[in-house]
Amino acid sequence: MSDVAQGPGETRAGTGAKHGGALGVLLGCFGGTKAAGKARRGLDAQLKAQGAALLDSVVVQVSAKHKASVYDPRRVVQGTLTAALTWGLFGLVAGGLKSLAIWAILGAVCGGLWAYYTEHLLRKDELARIGARLPASSSALVIFAESSDPRSLLKATAAHAPATASVAAVGDDLGARVFAGATDPIEVSRSPGGGVIPPGQTAPTSMIMLRYPGTGTAKQIAAKAAPTSKKAAAASPVQVELVIWADPGGRRHVADPSQGVKAWAKADLVSWGLFGLAGAFGGGGVHSFVSDAVVTGIGWAVFGLVAGALYGLWAGRAVSARRLKGLGGLLAPGSSMLVAWADGPVSANTIDTFTAPGSQRLILRFNAIEGGAVLEAA
Repeated sequence: MSDVAQGPGETRAGTGAKHGGALGVLLGCFGGTKAAGKARRGLDAQLKAQGAALLDSVVVQVSAKHKASVYDPRRVVQGTLTAALTWGLFGLVAGGLKSLAIWAILGAVCGGLWAYYTEHLLRKDELARIGARLPASSSALVIFAESSDPRSLLKATAAHAPATASVAAVGDDLGARVFAGATDPIEVSRSPGGGVIPPGQTAPTSMIMLRYPGTGTAKQIAAKAAPTSKKAAAASPVQVELVIWADPGGRRHVADPSQGVKAWAKADLVSWGLFGLAGAFGGGGVHSFVSDAVVTGIGWAVFGLVAGALYGLWAGRAVSARRLKGLGGLLAPGSSMLVAWADGPVSANTIDTFTAPGSQRLILRFNAIEGGAVLEAA
């Protein structure tokens, strides 16, 4: 698959990253399925001590049989706590303090497991492709952080002996400089427009950032490009993770189309409502069902709406507007941005769906190489 050429009305991002609050995307690959998770804990503390503001992190594990799994440690913790809170409140309303304790424990277990296994955008076929292209019994760590010196993020990984390590420093102009090597970082050449993947390299996935001059443009394009069915979603090469916009006054807003407040509230409204209907029917036969089911179903649906909204707000969304405060230069007042993940390298036809007059874009490819993967700006 060829690289992306500049589209109509699109401005190709620059090649330099400004200092003093650049977005750093760190990728480190390790030998051992648990190594990345262990390294993350030490790196978090080390990067904070260096003055970096951590935005998000993702851990990838590849088994001995090349089976890949992905989890976001922060979402797992927040998913556990959010489910414990909402389920516990339900237990309190339904049966008092004893019921609160039981339901809170059940919620914590179920919420933690749900967040661990499902709080990511990758489909089974994508996980299978990533697992096949990364070394067996290995792991990888992706960290998004704000730093005045993104190369310091890379140097911090040296103590954890990564098999491969690279960092992309993204500037306010959406230009990116990529450095590779934990102990002696060197700058990696940017992929030329219209170029192809170098021999021996493949890109299991790519991250896309597109910025638009209009406040509502990113949301409109995300809605337009959204799959209309589960079958279409399974075949779609791109999945939108975040829509970010800044109003004319400079206030930032963040929406997550698939894991955010709206998505979870809608899902829990239906599931909890149906659960309430089932409970009413099981509790007292047909007559009880006819008289109480509607009230019970509505009550549970309302509770599900609240629980889903809280889950989407605290656990489902990747980052918040507050956490992006230091990256204000990436999003000028009256503009918007879309962050998405693509299945493999990105073709011109794919990116055309998301472009608009005056838009700018940056594509970071995660190229598989011997020992792991490295980043490349395209």
